[in-house]
Amino acid sequence: MSAPSSLSQGLALLGSAVAREQAGRSGYSASRLADATGIERSRVSRLTRELRALRFLQRDEDAVFRAGDAYFRIAAALDAPWLRAARQELRKLASTLRMTARVCAADGAAALVLRTEAGVGATDLSTRYGMVTPIWCTGAGRALLWDHSPEQLGRLLQDVQFVGVGGPAAARTVGEVQALLERDRAIGVIAAVDEYAEGVAEFALPILGRSGIVASISISGSPQGARRTRAALTALHEVRDRLSASASGQ
Repeated sequence: MSAPSSLSQGLALLGSAVAREQAGRSGYSASRLADATGIERSRVSRLTRELRALRFLQRDEDAVFRAGDAYFRIAAALDAPWLRAARQELRKLASTLRMTARVCAADGAAALVLRTEAGVGATDLSTRYGMVTPIWCTGAGRALLWDHSPEQLGRLLQDVQFVGVGGPAAARTVGEVQALLERDRAIGVIAAVDEYAEGVAEFALPILGRSGIVASISISGSPQGARRTRAALTALHEVRDRLSASASGQ
């Protein structure tokens, strides 16, 4: 049996801390979290630091862990009517196009997968529900940056480690990310080919709510011919428009 991933262990820690809080009982310290989840204490220490940095966990003055603001923000988003409607929209996209369709939300320099559906024969199975991916080298991630100014982009990505992340066409500097954004805005869609994974073409658009971009929607798979690509982009725009209308309360 393979060893548990950092993602699964991090989710186990978060789930345990939240369940304890929901039960109305005193929260767990790091050592109690280790006992409750069976994860060794050195791993708990490292993973809780990362979860705190991402604001999924917070630690009070008694060294007890509780759910952080990012957890509640995402929990609220998951209950939004437009996101509930997105599940069926993604299934239709995925099955019709035989691609992978997903909805992502921004979390700092990362994109969090909120919903994902893979059609029969889909070749891009590189992301899954709850996964965190780089915001700068995924189509769904870069769509979340659609309205960022160069200054905002620089601040967001100033501490990002570009080297070793993404596919052969991934941006390696903030300037390259900005150049890709300018190109994509000109054509009206994010086009990320060989950026997150080699051999994967991803197209994405921002979903707009009352206060701006609330999420992104993307489709991905093996590169297709011009005719199929045009049909896929038409379908993507139509779904994005419906979800934006729902997110805006129209």
